[in-house]
Amino acid sequence: MSPVRRRALVLLLPSVLAWAVVLAVFAGLRDRLPDPLATHFGTGGEADGFTGPGAFLTVATAVLLGSGLLIAMGALRAGRTLRAQRPMVAIGYGTSGLLGYCFAAVLFANADAVRASRVSQPLWQLGVALAVAGAMGALGWLLAGPDTAPGAGPGTPAAAPRLPLADGEVASWTRTVGSPVLLAVGVGTTLLGAVLAAGGSGAEVWLIVIGLISTALARCRVTVDRRGLTVAPWCAPQPRMRIPLARIERATSGEADALSLGGWGYRIRGGGSALVFRSGDALFLRLATGREFAVTVDDAGTAAALLNTLIERDRRGPGERG
Repeated sequence: MSPVRRRALVLLLPSVLAWAVVLAVFAGLRDRLPDPLATHFGTGGEADGFTGPGAFLTVATAVLLGSGLLIAMGALRAGRTLRAQRPMVAIGYGTSGLLGYCFAAVLFANADAVRASRVSQPLWQLGVALAVAGAMGALGWLLAGPDTAPGAGPGTPAAAPRLPLADGEVASWTRTVGSPVLLAVGVGTTLLGAVLAAGGSGAEVWLIVIGLISTALARCRVTVDRRGLTVAPWCAPQPRMRIPLARIERATSGEADALSLGGWGYRIRGGGSALVFRSGDALFLRLATGREFAVTVDDAGTAAALLNTLIERDRRGPGERG
């Protein structure tokens, strides 16, 4: 396993495990839970806040996976080993343990309750939650120890040769690229929304919409022609991204790891942005603004060569074009 992938696994592991535990507890107790659930408790342990089961699961999913993703992205973008970021890794593990225990404890407290208003949560549960957080934090501290130095990221892209074109000759290049990760996220989010729809939480519509959009954008067509670079969903002309030739200084190609570019999907990173579908061959554009744009796609070398030729032709004067 590459160092980048190992770091991502270590960083994402606690939030995913905590979410899986909460999901399993919810599924096991679903028929024994009141509607709404008691989800907030006063200093005396009495319930003073209530949420529907579907909304509770949506919030737990967003908090656990969202916080884990933010911590992971922050650590990966820092460009340092996990050993050098041990405190942040330990905090991330501790936070996942604390939140996961609290969400699961709320579900157990509500099990078999006739009415949510009668549910109580004793104060000693906070002590147990803190103990779990401490144990998880220690685990994170240990796992961050043997991490090796990070790689050079996407590296220095190889210079792309020009693609010879005769005067007046027209050429275009196009490839379709898919992302299993984005497809899995889209399908998973859509299915989660469909499951929550049975609970009538009100949030399932947005989950379904987001899931369908992610699924549609999981496969796109990348095209290079006289208009520049265009990226659009394979099944529809819109939405699309287009970078005209006038905005491109030069194009190169090289190997890139999805995580080194910031993760999957549209990523904004220091000095530029990227459309990341998977690891592998990537097209790098140096823009007139000094920023860089990258898109992962097969046969990026040919795309870069054609772009450089078209850019050179576009910058010639009318008399030079013949």
